[in-house]
Amino acid sequence: MKSKYAVVFVHGILGFDRIRLPGFSIEYFRGLSYALQDAPLPLFFPRLPAVGTVMERAGLLSGYINTIASENLCLIGHSMGGLDARYYASKVDTGHRVKQIITVGTPHHGSPLADLIVSGKGPFPVIARHILKSGIHDLTVEACNRFNASVTDRPDIMYLSYAGARPVAEMPPWYRGWTRMINKEANGNDSQVAVTSARWGKLAGVVRADHLELAGWSLALPDRETCRPFDHIAFYRQIVKDIVEKTY
Repeated sequence: MKSKYAVVFVHGILGFDRIRLPGFSIEYFRGLSYALQDAPLPLFFPRLPAVGTVMERAGLLSGYINTIASENLCLIGHSMGGLDARYYASKVDTGHRVKQIITVGTPHHGSPLADLIVSGKGPFPVIARHILKSGIHDLTVEACNRFNASVTDRPDIMYLSYAGARPVAEMPPWYRGWTRMINKEANGNDSQVAVTSARWGKLAGVVRADHLELAGWSLALPDRETCRPFDHIAFYRQIVKDIVEKTY
């Protein structure tokens, strides 16, 4: 039976839907499809070009969404995936099927880390530019300012956002330099995106998590005192529950 409403999870840069390996598989949204298999509405996890531009990724998202029978959609985007969702809804969704966009750790106003990668010198920026290719250029502060000027919100869509933040001391060692750098411009960030940049529409919450923890990946040892790893399963379960309560 066709569901009236569906949720589409949109991954970030360098992302994927699922990588299948002998005997097991790895999901970008770690373990989410299994943990939420009892959800009362269908969940979808498309694979977009890992290092493509927002326009390229939104084009592939459109093709995927065209295969979904549900009349109404909620798009949940992590990191760059939130920009893809906004672009799709504003420029591509002529049928106005999207009713809600929820972004998680999305650099709506750009990231100083992206600026460093695009214009910085030294081994790290050079290697990162080679890996991230054209996609990283869409995440700079200047690029996101242009994006926000041209990709307008639709009045019929509810826009909600979540941000992650941890103090420097709670970050894995390789994140701490990035966290300090972003804190110079905006207090509070997830090592890659400032809380102020992650805000779009209504800020629904700031959670104790770094950027990868928001998708279920923790690169530091578990620690009860710092609530690591972040319980991403409970986080997304609550989001889906809220969607169900508001739409059914």
